[in-house]
Amino acid sequence: MLLGIDVGNTHTVLGVYESARWHAWRVHTNPARTEDEHYILIRALLEAEGLTAAISGVAICSVVPALEEPLRHLARRWLQCEPLFVSSELDLGFTIDYAPPSAVGADRLANAVAAVQRFGKPVIVVDFGTATTLDAVSRENVYVGGAILPGVELMLESLAGRAARLPRIALEGACQPIGKSTPESLRSGVLLGSAGAVEHLIQQFKQQLGSETPVVATGGLAPRLAPYCASIQHIEPMLTLEGLRILWQRHHQEVL
Repeated sequence: MLLGIDVGNTHTVLGVYESARWHAWRVHTNPARTEDEHYILIRALLEAEGLTAAISGVAICSVVPALEEPLRHLARRWLQCEPLFVSSELDLGFTIDYAPPSAVGADRLANAVAAVQRFGKPVIVVDFGTATTLDAVSRENVYVGGAILPGVELMLESLAGRAARLPRIALEGACQPIGKSTPESLRSGVLLGSAGAVEHLIQQFKQQLGSETPVVATGGLAPRLAPYCASIQHIEPMLTLEGLRILWQRHHQEVL
């Protein structure tokens, strides 16, 4: 089995690829978690799912530098694997036009790798996470950059923390353009407002990439936000993990 680890600022997605499918779990990112604690957590999740095959490879994309060494030790000590970390130095299958290339987040690179393989070129990826990111790969097979804006949960936390009369709310619930209560108004602003910003950016991207460019969404909040963006045609919850699988296979020249 391949273990894929996607470390985000808020959540970490752990997945194992077995029998041509992903089994995945979302946990809170904890920069203080040790390699031993990671191993205990992973073993418990595998046992709960009834997965008994040995882990034979580890692929990681991380935007939390403090966790890179613990995860490296996890792979080496507990799983007897040399982990593959996603970076701009890998054979990604496309070139990078970004300054500097190393500044592109590992998750954004993994998303682009999977999107190109799944949908071809050009392609636009929208990742709804702590930050909402848009990434683009051109018809000429170049990662040409993207856009970054605050994610909806970050917006809600900021509003609740800086505005005394605005409460913390859940994203679930009714969402209509004209809110009839403060929670409804907040949902309208962060959900429909974010979707409107994303939709506008997609149209700007398409002016450069082509009007028929496919758009794919991923990230924990994609199912909540993507329906409000008319240009998003596909929702792929496992896109980042798929990118990890493709890169691991390419690096090791093996087929899982």
